[in-house]
Amino acid sequence: MYPFQFVALPDKEALLRAYKNKKLNELPTPSVVIDRAVFQENCEKMLANAERLKVDFRPHIKTHKTLEGARLQLGSGRRKSDKIIVSTMMEAWNLLPLVNEGLSVTDFLYSLPVVKPRVAELAEFATKIPHLRLLIDHREQLDILSEWSEAHPHSKRWSVFIKIDMGTHRAGLTNESHNLGETLQHILTDATSRKNIELYGFYCHAGHSYSSTTEDSAKELLLEEIVQANHAAIAAKSIDPSLHLRLSVGATPTSHASEILTIEELESALGPNSLQGTLELHAGNYCCCDLQQLATGCIREENISLSVIAHVISTYPKRGEKTPGEQLINAGVVALSRESGPIIGYGKVIEPAEYNNWIVGRLSQEHGILVPFDEHHATKFIPIGTQIRIVPQHSCITAASNPWFFIVDSGDVVVDVWVPFRGW
Repeated sequence: MYPFQFVALPDKEALLRAYKNKKLNELPTPSVVIDRAVFQENCEKMLANAERLKVDFRPHIKTHKTLEGARLQLGSGRRKSDKIIVSTMMEAWNLLPLVNEGLSVTDFLYSLPVVKPRVAELAEFATKIPHLRLLIDHREQLDILSEWSEAHPHSKRWSVFIKIDMGTHRAGLTNESHNLGETLQHILTDATSRKNIELYGFYCHAGHSYSSTTEDSAKELLLEEIVQANHAAIAAKSIDPSLHLRLSVGATPTSHASEILTIEELESALGPNSLQGTLELHAGNYCCCDLQQLATGCIREENISLSVIAHVISTYPKRGEKTPGEQLINAGVVALSRESGPIIGYGKVIEPAEYNNWIVGRLSQEHGILVPFDEHHATKFIPIGTQIRIVPQHSCITAASNPWFFIVDSGDVVVDVWVPFRGW
């Protein structure tokens, strides 16, 4: 038995019976709202970016964790992908219907380095799909996989990306490290490793691109992702020239910046080296976006599809440092998250529009405190009982905090309810 089998998800059909066709002002708060039209436009734009550069695209579903959102990310018609990234096995198991649909998803990447207690589950999941890719960044992870395969000789051969740390310092191996060289030697020359594990490619994620402030600066980091992945591929091919590798690069800001990247700029960045593998972009947050993405300069506010609705529940005139005071809302840490970013506050009020000088300035578990953003702005109190819409700092964590999402389509009427695959 695996953890996903014990996690009960909300009943989508019951939610639809309760909330479909209701207006936003009739909904309980706090709740997440996603504008499907904006979400889909973001998805199609990213697929178009990849098509223009003649590279593949591998969407990450970690922000919304839903079947419906994944379908939109994968695209349809001429622009579509057959690859996907998951960050939990809960996501992976619940996406299996996509394997049997016309979308023909054939390639799953589980995006955390392997841990021994989950290997049996990974091995079983691999039997349900054409291709499972794993992520590794240490030689001992290879030993964990080989140990399983030696004990289960009829299991599928493992297929792995090696993660390259190109500046984020969250996970991965740097190109200059002894550990990378040791890991490459082990996977490519050790007889047991070669029998049980295939080196599929290299994976870069410029997480520090979230601190970019312009699309041009994000583009430079995209080029650096490609160069670093290519550098690792050169090292691997120096050991085994027969390798056919995949270079997977991207973060939401750098993938957005692929829109302005030219083939000539890519060739110039590679210098005397040609591309040593098949290039693919990956990203996840781009379909929803948030204040952090807005701060990068790669999107506009109208590109943000996810927001949180809440109610103003109290007012405190002359409290705090800015006029006219502060207000209380029924959305705190567990609804919004405690993420911060270059744009101050934990969220920004966008509706009603006449109150958009209010930000979420402080948080407790179930409460949020609205404070004025610009003290020189003629800020009016929001009437108690008013429903507001807030753009959060980080939509991934906000979405993970909510049990379902109300879906609208360029309006204020609920057209669907998406149930995320929460859990591990």
